Amino acid sequence: MTAWHTCTALQRDLLKAIADHDHYDRAATADALQIAVETRREATLDDAHVTDALAELEDDDLVATDGTYALTDRGQDAITQAARSLAIVTGHDLVATDGGTTIPSHTAAATRLDTVLQAAEPALADDELALLEAVSTYLRNTDGFVVQTHAEPAIRSHALDVIATTEDGHGAPAGDVLDTLAQEYGADRALTALLDLLVQGECYQPEPATLRRVDTDAGEPGDNQ
Repeated sequence: MTAWHTCTALQRDLLKAIADHDHYDRAATADALQIAVETRREATLDDAHVTDALAELEDDDLVATDGTYALTDRGQDAITQAARSLAIVTGHDLVATDGGTTIPSHTAAATRLDTVLQAAEPALADDELALLEAVSTYLRNTDGFVVQTHAEPAIRSHALDVIATTEDGHGAPAGDVLDTLAQEYGADRALTALLDLLVQGECYQPEPATLRRVDTDAGEPGDNQ
């Protein structure tokens, strides 16, 4: 289990709020973080629960504070773990690298690939060239993929139930779970719900092609604690 997956839902929301405040250069005070999470959840939180959650994050070396909160290296790694889960299940690289150079988007990656293809074209067979051109087209068509957070609760709940009834020691086959949900809700809504569960840390991938509920391993840390 990773640090992200062992956090409670409230702790994960606080980590994301701290990351947001850092990104937009806002002071991440306890009050500001509580307001941010309450706004996102559209619900009022108990002050003591927020204080306790922040203290636990500090004890776990995920955040540090001197009046305002900041992610530690371990906390930043936890946020990265959530992004990687999303990337694995979608097959999309959130950040691609080429010899240490960051490629910021699928379109940029496709442009790099096109440049390589032009140089290599004389040495490639037609079928090899066609396959690589298809990859370039795929990258361009999937740029800007956006995941809606807190997708429809009924589908999210159903998705967790499907995972629960189909998982074994290796988890539930992701394709089977998606197919089951897609039959009832359509592929787009089903995929959005699964991605949301991964982003929110309510399920994870013990293997690249399987899904498992976090509460299976960690005493239901995904509850609204």
